[in-house]
Amino acid sequence: MIILFTILAISRPTIKAPILKNSKLHPKTGIAVVVDNSYSMNYLVDTQTELEKAKQILLTINELISENDQVILLTLSENWNKINGNIRFGKLPQDLINNIDITPLALPLKDVLQEAESKLDEVHLPNKEIYFITDLQTDELPEKMNVPTFFIPASQTNERYNISCQNVVISNEIVKRNLEKKITFELVNHSARSQQDVIYKLFLDGNTVAEKVTDLQPKQRKTEMFTINMENAGWHSGYVEVKNERQTYDNRNYFCFEYNPEPKVAVLSDESRLPLVMETILEIYAGEIDFLTDENSYNLESLQKYDNIIIYKKQNLSGKLKFILDKLGEQQKGILFLTDRQLSQDWKSYLGTAFKADFQDFVHNTKTLNINYANKYHPVTTLLKNVKAIGINDTWKVKARSNVLLSTKDHPLALENEGSCLWLFDVKSLQSSFLLDPAFPVFAYNSLVFTSGSTKSTSNIIMGKTFRLNEGMLELPDGISIQINKPNYKPGKTGIYKTETATFAVNLDYNESDYTRLEKIQTKNIHLLGKNWENEVLQSRYGFELWKYLLLFVLILFILEMLIVKKEENK
Repeated sequence: MIILFTILAISRPTIKAPILKNSKLHPKTGIAVVVDNSYSMNYLVDTQTELEKAKQILLTINELISENDQVILLTLSENWNKINGNIRFGKLPQDLINNIDITPLALPLKDVLQEAESKLDEVHLPNKEIYFITDLQTDELPEKMNVPTFFIPASQTNERYNISCQNVVISNEIVKRNLEKKITFELVNHSARSQQDVIYKLFLDGNTVAEKVTDLQPKQRKTEMFTINMENAGWHSGYVEVKNERQTYDNRNYFCFEYNPEPKVAVLSDESRLPLVMETILEIYAGEIDFLTDENSYNLESLQKYDNIIIYKKQNLSGKLKFILDKLGEQQKGILFLTDRQLSQDWKSYLGTAFKADFQDFVHNTKTLNINYANKYHPVTTLLKNVKAIGINDTWKVKARSNVLLSTKDHPLALENEGSCLWLFDVKSLQSSFLLDPAFPVFAYNSLVFTSGSTKSTSNIIMGKTFRLNEGMLELPDGISIQINKPNYKPGKTGIYKTETATFAVNLDYNESDYTRLEKIQTKNIHLLGKNWENEVLQSRYGFELWKYLLLFVLILFILEMLIVKKEENK
């Protein structure tokens, strides 16, 4: 019996005890609780947000945890998990639960569940369980879970009434450049019901400057606009906000822009004039234009004072000019390159390297090509709505690996790389109907604004993406300033970031604004619980371990064996 019970103890058998259901006397269990703190959990249900309801559920689970349990608390926030995601014995501290807040950048759920499972591997207990408290927003799940995993709904709300504000774009009124800027944006009704009398407002440089009302149809994405008059040069920032009390986290879309009423332009060329179409644009755009035809009249330092640098019909690429262009590129100074049919081989080689392009032939008057693509995600071409089928002639045929702004079916017409733009069509051509189309002034004007650097920060920086800045002090959206010692920075919250020389707007990715509820789970070992979720918590999946009691019984048998032997010896 001693041998048999010793072997049985080593095998660590367990037994379930239904009588101890929902009791703190449950077997020792390794517990990983994951709280969904993505921004969809900010939705207001009755008088509480989904996150507040999730914390109440966590407190209920916490009451069932005994001092013998080993507990891990995780969220969908990477930084929070690094600080707080360690193994604890017994109940979770109240202040730790209170410390959970909404994150604008949620980790993929499958990664967090796998992290929870990995941490539970360090817990040497047979009973292990994972609980995910969530609003059941649909997300990608692991293919398989080895530890029993239970999804607990924070509420039973299936339908949501959410409105978000997205995609603010700053554009210039070209004819009245000094008077107006247009701020266009989208109001999105994410619900299946119409929304009446929706209030939205414009907040600029610390003040609410405009407010309007509109109606939204079910699932409608509606474009609206504010017009503002600019007086002061420099950086300006703010946000457009829609009023929606149910879900406030995605109500704002931040923006910033630099206003320069009289930019200085340097034209590096062998010519003393630009083609008429460019002269017309520069009359509207520039405050001062200098034609630098003699290389001895400028150097790297003197070019720093110009907001824009245009290179046109500069046949000779000297060592000095190449050095200047390389240095300007290192400084992220945008340059607008205008090509023509006499482009030299040195320039083809240089531009091919700068824009990751392979120059082939110059297409000259053989046939009219039609534009069939404009990059709607780039500041230069985002406003070009109806450019398809516009004819263009006299272009260079290239193969490119940089950002394509405009293209025909066969090859690109304009490229952008690291803040500089390259036009592959001849702006002097009289055959191109594109140069006479209303789309061209918009394209040309935005190219000048972009290469001046004024729109680099107005382009929407999405949470999770890094942006480049100079080392020094960075002011965060909450007003706190920190020292930055790296050229790249990854923001941790939405809002306006400021340095001494620039401003940056950071916004959500809006993936969670459209709510789709998870109704069915097919992943093995993941279970979707309902209203009676408490009946499934800490239910001794493997039961109580008996090895301690078996070893105690072995000890008793051993003592009994010794007593029997002694008794026989005494006889």
